[in-house]
Amino acid sequence: MDYDTIYTPVPASGVAGTQSISRAAALLRVIATRNSVGLRLSELVTAVGLERPTVRRLLQGLMREGFVRQAASTRRYFLGRALFELGLAASPDFDIRGVCAPSLERIAALTGDTAFLTMRSAFDSVCVDRFEGSYPVRALTVEIGARRALGTTAGGLALLAQLGDTDVDAIVSANAQRLRRYGAMDSARLRMMVKRARTLGYALNRNDITEGVTGVGIALGGRADIPDLALSVAAISSRLNDERQREVVDVLRTEAALIAKRLLRSG
Repeated sequence: MDYDTIYTPVPASGVAGTQSISRAAALLRVIATRNSVGLRLSELVTAVGLERPTVRRLLQGLMREGFVRQAASTRRYFLGRALFELGLAASPDFDIRGVCAPSLERIAALTGDTAFLTMRSAFDSVCVDRFEGSYPVRALTVEIGARRALGTTAGGLALLAQLGDTDVDAIVSANAQRLRRYGAMDSARLRMMVKRARTLGYALNRNDITEGVTGVGIALGGRADIPDLALSVAAISSRLNDERQREVVDVLRTEAALIAKRLLRSG
């Protein structure tokens, strides 16, 4: 498994408690990228770039608090139930999924394809919700809750493309090794996709990540107190030629405007 250095160690001169928190947070983020299958201790050591005893000690502490669990049969590590409980309490004063669900449902109904709601989380994107369309051949490329390197989904690409050049360079460079997991994706291709998204006015993933699958996405404007969000649609490539891409993007923009109004009313 290829990892980049997604954890940047706190300098030795830093506060010890802060360093421990940073290291524990890095472990949780890494586990989140593979929570469906779990990660072995050796994989976590590679991912965060720390000594094996240090990683083991941090994991034991996180397990005591319920933030991490270990499967007895495989010895793989997964996120713990306590994180789910804290996540419920940490949600905004309104339900983001609830606010966006009517729009996602309409997008899926109008296009016949799969609609996604994506959230940015630092250098990653997280699939918050999705609705399936009626077309019998579906592009279910990302599961709800899945965390991926930012830019490796249409929604994540829309979120990346809206950032400034300095931030884009930092994120693409930091995720360089992780990009290998996604088909023919690499840093050069992702930078090209960002440039293309800015030219088109919407994110386009045309067989760039999964052969035979095309996706389009747009970033949502909204309130400063909620995460960066994006709407996207993915379909088999034969259903998203240039003309239909623009039609689907129009649907996304219409629903994005409605979501923005709902967010303002809930503020």
